[in-house]
Order: sequence, then structure tokens, then C-alpha cells
Amino acid sequence: MAPVEYTLQAEDIASARLLALGVRPRVEFSLFAAVLIVLSALSVSNLSFGSLPLLIGLTACLGAFRLTQINKVRQAAAAAYKRNETLRRVTIALWDDQGVSIQPADTIVERIPWSELEAFKENERIVLLQQKNRAIHAIPKRAFPDKAVLATLRRTAHAMIRR
Repeated sequence: MAPVEYTLQAEDIASARLLALGVRPRVEFSLFAAVLIVLSALSVSNLSFGSLPLLIGLTACLGAFRLTQINKVRQAAAAAYKRNETLRRVTIALWDDQGVSIQPADTIVERIPWSELEAFKENERIVLLQQKNRAIHAIPKRAFPDKAVLATLRRTAHAMIRR
């Protein structure tokens, strides 16, 4: 497979950390908004009940708390990006039937056999390789020269990673 060359951005790190945790901010925000809309509609209908304002307040507080948590993850990722020079280096990723190789410029190649990977995840920004020891490796989707190369990695990863 041809190498994929990329340089991570701070938002890539945040996206990878959130994805590794199983957090999808857009989905969560949309769900909280939908619940608040439904509860607000109920509050002005004839189906209203006494504890509905409390339920609306609790839902809004939970949503605000969750968004604060997501923001903390983003802030920590930005700080890690500033602190860790390796994250800002040009990196090359390669994969074959044996595993994945990740090499930031001027460093040693990290070879990860497929058997050491626990999950392959993706969102609109990145693909994430998660090792069994919880280490994560993010490859921005913008690094792939075309959708066919990304599809090849996706197929290979899904075939090789044992769940």
C-alpha cells in the first residue's frame, strides 16, 4: 500500500480522544436539543404535569454538564498538542496484511500488528486505530489521496481486527 502522509492538527487529537471514549458531540447535542424541545412542547400542552419544569431543568443541566466535559477533553487535547512535538511532525502511515506502521518524521517506526489492535473507528474527521493497551493512533481523513485508499484501509482493518 502506498504511504499516507499527514500532519495532525489539535482538533484531530481532540476528535480522536472523544472517539476513543465513544463520545459523539454532534449526536449528543442534537439529542439533548430534541429532548428539550419535546419537553418544552409538553409544558405548554394539555399533557403537562407538575414535575415537568424540574425535568426540563435537569435535562438542560445534564446537557450543559456533558458539553462542559467535552470541552475539557478538547482543551486537554490542545494542551497535549502544544506540549508534544511528535504530534506536530509530518507522519507516514502504511498498512499491509501484517499490520500498520506509523512513523513521525525523524523517529523510529512503530509497527503495530493487527492482532494488537482492538478497534478501528472513524468519524467525519479522522480514522482511529485503538490498541488493546488503549493507545490510540489517529489518521486524518484529509490525508487520504482518494476515497478508494480510505476504503482499502477500512476493509483491511475490519477484516484483520478481531473483536
